[in-house]
Amino acid sequence: MKRPIAAAAAFAAISALACAAAPAQTIMYSFTGLPGGAADTCKWFDDNLTDRSIGALTRQTDLLYNRVALPPDTPVAVGGTATTEQGEALVDFKLGSRTICTAAEAIYGPTPEPSASP
Repeated sequence: MKRPIAAAAAFAAISALACAAAPAQTIMYSFTGLPGGAADTCKWFDDNLTDRSIGALTRQTDLLYNRVALPPDTPVAVGGTATTEQGEALVDFKLGSRTICTAAEAIYGPTPEPSASP
């Protein structure tokens, strides 16, 4: 009976250390971010841009209306990542008390393009 409790305690301690050790990143560019949660929010938004149902349009409008300007040079800790159906990398992080999602370029800079073959 004590083994599952000890294992759960060890897992919780390791998880807490891993979360506390997450390195801070810096917002590199002046981007906008969508409020409302994890990177999956941005993924849903990007993947459903062509959905013209009333529900989708209402949610898209709400997300756009409440978007947040990301101030450059602000340190943030990335909490999660996602990739859209088109291959765009997304991240989420806390900005103040809000969880924001945006393109990964806001944090990591532009993705390098492969050079053209001669």
